[in-house]
Amino acid sequence: MMKLVISILLIILIFAISITIGSANNQIVTFNYLIAKTEVRLSVLLAILFGSGFLVGWILTGIYFLKSKFQHSSTKRKLNKLQKKYDEDISNHQKMNLTNTN
Repeated sequence: MMKLVISILLIILIFAISITIGSANNQIVTFNYLIAKTEVRLSVLLAILFGSGFLVGWILTGIYFLKSKFQHSSTKRKLNKLQKKYDEDISNHQKMNLTNTN
């Protein structure tokens, strides 16, 4: 829980610093992208790029997290199935040993 609180505070701090730095940049810059070109303030461009990078990072992390969760649950199911089969084999083997000794 404490790790979550520290992470959230760190993210808020980074956003606050980027807004502070960005607000000092009132210059107009030309932003060229593949199909067009636009003129925007540097602070707006920084905010858009920072926000989009943050969003892409969260999406990729979420995909990786979900993939790991599904893989973990699949592996856990396989382990439980193998454990059950192992227990059945052990009990069958013990029964056979008991009948062979008598």
